Amino acid sequence: MKSIRLATLSVLLLAAFTARAESLVVNGSLNGSIANNDVPTGWTVLAGTPDTMDTTSNVGVSGWLSFGVAPTASPDGGTWVGLGAKSDYIESIGQTLSGLSVGQTYTVSWQAANFGVNNSIDSYLGSNAIGVMLDGASIGQGATLGLSSNWATQSLTFVATSASQLLSFSLANTNKAYLGIDGISVTAGGVTPAVPEPSSWLLMAMGVAALGAMRRRQG
Repeated sequence: MKSIRLATLSVLLLAAFTARAESLVVNGSLNGSIANNDVPTGWTVLAGTPDTMDTTSNVGVSGWLSFGVAPTASPDGGTWVGLGAKSDYIESIGQTLSGLSVGQTYTVSWQAANFGVNNSIDSYLGSNAIGVMLDGASIGQGATLGLSSNWATQSLTFVATSASQLLSFSLANTNKAYLGIDGISVTAGGVTPAVPEPSSWLLMAMGVAALGAMRRRQG
């Protein structure tokens, strides 16, 4: 019986560490097949012709190595989505988040990189940032990125106003650029997914105290 209680407390401790790390995003890793004018399962093209790619392809065309700088795999791995913009054109992707709690603060995080596009048809080599929208209204943008082979981790917070809201991404302005996005997550709380909230810390402390008390009684 004591071993069952210990196991139960261990499960509670594990839940405290992981509960806040569960993302509401479907396929936030953006894993899918290389494609031009298409996005991975779980996502919808909202504007323009975004593409699914990896380090061996650009603009969704297999083998077309036309990056502005040498690309690297994102920390999330696999494929990512490329978003472009210029003066009269912008690309956007999104998905509807479900199960939100009205009034709750959430953190949306992602990986971004600016490898650009440079080919005989056109070149997108400018600086830009990833803009984030909720139900079509901007909630902010990540840092502006110039051409680089590096990925950057970025995040914003928002307060849910409905149980279901449309989350979307596009470039923040019409500077001629082409950025990659990957590793998207939305988690409850105004902190990064890896850091438990105070309520989680309290649950963990209570669990540790209970485990200690049980071990003392056993001794």
